[in-house]
Amino acid sequence: MNIEEKYKIEFGKQIAKYLKKSGLDINDFARLIKSNKDNVNDILNGKVGLTIGKMIAIANLFGQVYYDFANPNYPISDKEVLVKNIEEVLKRRKSIGKKTIDKDRLLANELDRLILEGYLNKPTTAKHLHAQMDKKLTKKKFTEITSLLSKSPRNKIIVSLFEKSSPKIFVHRDYASEYEKMTKEEILELIRNSELEEEKK
Repeated sequence: MNIEEKYKIEFGKQIAKYLKKSGLDINDFARLIKSNKDNVNDILNGKVGLTIGKMIAIANLFGQVYYDFANPNYPISDKEVLVKNIEEVLKRRKSIGKKTIDKDRLLANELDRLILEGYLNKPTTAKHLHAQMDKKLTKKKFTEITSLLSKSPRNKIIVSLFEKSSPKIFVHRDYASEYEKMTKEEILELIRNSELEEEKK
């Protein structure tokens, strides 16, 4: 048995100890770590390795840092403490779900609307796009718009004109060549003029 196999088995045993002490059912545990019962059984038996991210998520569920969680000599908290932490994780997830799912969809929908209406046929910034969106999204951060534009599927049609620009300047791929020879300062001036025109409307 090599060292990696040994660690897989040891980590699986640690999870089993925490499940037993907390009384958490395997099916519920699987859902909480976004997995399934078969995969959890493989983890418990040391048959599969885990990413650091997954190890951290499992340890956090029980209120531990992953390196303490993985240590067989580290004392396991009382059942009440473990259960309380699992309940806190569930509350946080419920709260996050209620607050952000609809607004995240609205943000994505609004962004797609602006793309379809041609707002990105000329250079623009997340701040400028935000100003054109539904007022329900007033508290959304510009970085969330930047993130959506930088990921699939939008990054297939929307490009960033300057690699390390701050703020990032976005434009539709079909129109990018018109602006690629301009300087960042010239493009920012275009955006400022566009914002002034919008304000006058």
